[in-house]
Amino acid sequence: MMNIGCILMASGRSSRYGKDKLLEPLYGRAVILHTADSLIEAGFEPLAVTRSAAVKALMDREGVRCVLHDGPRKCDTMRAGLENLPADLSGYLFMPADQPLALPESLKRLATHFLENPARAVRLGYGDAVGSPVIFPAACREALMAYTGDRGGMDVLRETRVPCDTVQAAHPWELWDIDTPEDMARIRLI
Repeated sequence: MMNIGCILMASGRSSRYGKDKLLEPLYGRAVILHTADSLIEAGFEPLAVTRSAAVKALMDREGVRCVLHDGPRKCDTMRAGLENLPADLSGYLFMPADQPLALPESLKRLATHFLENPARAVRLGYGDAVGSPVIFPAACREALMAYTGDRGGMDVLRETRVPCDTVQAAHPWELWDIDTPEDMARIRLI
């Protein structure tokens, strides 16, 4: 997976959760560490991108590369990640840090599909549902760097007309993220 840059998106405000959800314990480890562990087990070298000094300190203690930025929008997080990864990679994976149930096996299948089809984006899905993470081909890098919106990279795919495939996750809950305490309770049941 060395030819795919991996950006662990960790800059949300957790406003609906009420406190920093990425630092919340989930079976003895912070939520963000579950996500990082899955990426590492799948063969990626994640780069966490955050606005939180506490998240940065945790990532530093765990040996996960992390950069701080102060931009308020999702595009700022994306750009900070891209600026800190080589420009000559085949693709760039964007993984929400609050998606702790994505399995390494599904992430490996996602990367394998992308490496076999490097001109196409690919995202994780289950049945008719699509979600994150998403791997963008290198051809999208400049458009991602120039993006100024707050909805994410799917806008870039629409603008550049890069096709996007879906790789099926093994379980529907791999697509679940944590926005509220109720989401955390649901994830803890898995």
